[in-house]
Amino acid sequence: MARIRFGDQISPQVSRVALGGAATIQNLGDVDTNTNGLADGYLLIYNATSKRFETGNVLNNVTVNGGSF
Repeated sequence: MARIRFGDQISPQVSRVALGGAATIQNLGDVDTNTNGLADGYLLIYNATSKRFETGNVLNNVTVNGGSF
C-alpha cells in the first residue's frame, strides 16, 4: 500500500485499482444475448422464468409512470 505523509500524519492512498470480470455484457453469467441477438434500440429485460436478463425491443406487462407535470 502506498503511503503519503501529510505533516505528522500518515494517510493511506490508493495508488492502483485493479478491476476484473466481464469485459462485455455478453460475458455476464445472467445475461442472454443469444436468444434475441443484439441490435440498436434493444433493452435488457429480466425474465423471471429463466432468472436471466434477455435482450429485446418489446416490453410486455410494463406500466410506465411518467410522473406529474
